[in-house]
Formats: sequence, structure tokens, C-alpha cells
Amino acid sequence: MDVVRPSEIETLDMTDRPIFKGGGVWQLPLAGALAKRGNQINVINVQFAPGARTVLHQHTSDQVLYVSAGIGKVGDADGEHVIGVGDAVVIPANTPHWHGSADTGSPFAHLSITKADSETTLLDD
Repeated sequence: MDVVRPSEIETLDMTDRPIFKGGGVWQLPLAGALAKRGNQINVINVQFAPGARTVLHQHTSDQVLYVSAGIGKVGDADGEHVIGVGDAVVIPANTPHWHGSADTGSPFAHLSITKADSETTLLDD
């Protein structure tokens, strides 16, 4: 068993990664390969500065987003949804989508949960 303490984990600046646009983005890897603990699922706390979001993308596994702070948005072919603390979003595998603080004016954070072997494909945005 691992007890994960945020103070013992390096926060990673992901702002320059091609999946993000519009502002600063930081990740705190809690479980999975990036965190070097656990091998079944990836759990990452993702923090978005106001205006930051992902580009349109999809994953080869389902993704669960659990909002832990702020106000954000998530969008797919059916439209956009404003989401807040305590909301959960279940995104089926291979569904083009995006998420982040977008135009809410609020910083935003969510847990991102996927299968460990999930692959992400960036799509035209």
C-alpha cells in the first residue's frame, strides 16, 4: 500500500505540451506510470489556470474527470457543459472531447482517471 502525500510529489508544469492551450497547466501524478506507483490506472490531479484547456482529443479507454476545485467546462460533439466542485464526467473511450477552465474566468482542477494502458490522440481543434 502507498500513502500518497501531495507534499512528497513533484508538480509537473505541462503548459507547453501540445494537448494544452490558453494558459498554465500543472499535473500532480497520484497513481500510474508517471507517478511510479500502481499499474492498473492513471490518476492525475490536473490544475488549469484561467483560460487554459485541452485541445480536442480522445483516449482509448474511458476517462473519468472528478472536479476538485473551481469552475470548468467540458465539451464534445453534443455541446459544452459547465462543471463545478463535486461533479463527475464519464467520457467513453474514443469520444472526441476537451476540458479545462476555458472561458469561465476561474482556475479549475480535476482528477483525471484512465486505464494505465490508455493512449491519447490529439485531434484537429
